[in-house]
Amino acid sequence: MIRLDFIEGHEDIKIYQDTDMFLINTDTTVLGEFVEVYKNDTVLDMGTNTGALLLYASRWNPKKMIGIDINTRALELAKKNMELNNIDYCTLKEANILTYREDPVDVIICNPPYFKTDEANKADNKYKNLAKHESLFTLSELIDSISRNLKDNGTLYFLYLTSRMDDCMIELRKHNLWPKVCKMVFDDNKKYSNVFVVKCKKNAKQGMVMEKPIIIKR
Repeated sequence: MIRLDFIEGHEDIKIYQDTDMFLINTDTTVLGEFVEVYKNDTVLDMGTNTGALLLYASRWNPKKMIGIDINTRALELAKKNMELNNIDYCTLKEANILTYREDPVDVIICNPPYFKTDEANKADNKYKNLAKHESLFTLSELIDSISRNLKDNGTLYFLYLTSRMDDCMIELRKHNLWPKVCKMVFDDNKKYSNVFVVKCKKNAKQGMVMEKPIIIKR
């Protein structure tokens, strides 16, 4: 079912969502609010789904935005969402993250599937499985593609599981994406962080700041 919603905290930004597919959640909101871009930037959202993170990025009025996904059904909604919000500087493409390669961009946003594939915890819905489980690529393959499509000194905004943080940081550094700012994300009723967000610079100097955690109130 298609429904009309808005971006949390930004009621002027409308979004169509399909309840059969992955919907905006707190991960989307946290990463979207974490993103900062400049007016001359080209922004690439790798795995854009219905374009929610591009809508967050549009608040900064970048020069150009690109969204890629293999889900054509999601891309159709993403196109409608750009039209709904009068965004005419966004290009949407059906593409595989692993093989995508065009001119490097200034900013990449990525909220990837971060659960390791396990048939026991997969749902019957293929769209939600694609959004949650890394069945199509490994973390290393994903970060390799991100690095390949990002300019030198370009910026990556990334969200991932805290339980896999060590693996993530190793892969980022291996691919010359140096973490600069990191924030842990907590539910207000839990002691442990489920996810974290990180801002990286490609081929930059080493040195990372752990900023104040983000607390999600339920």
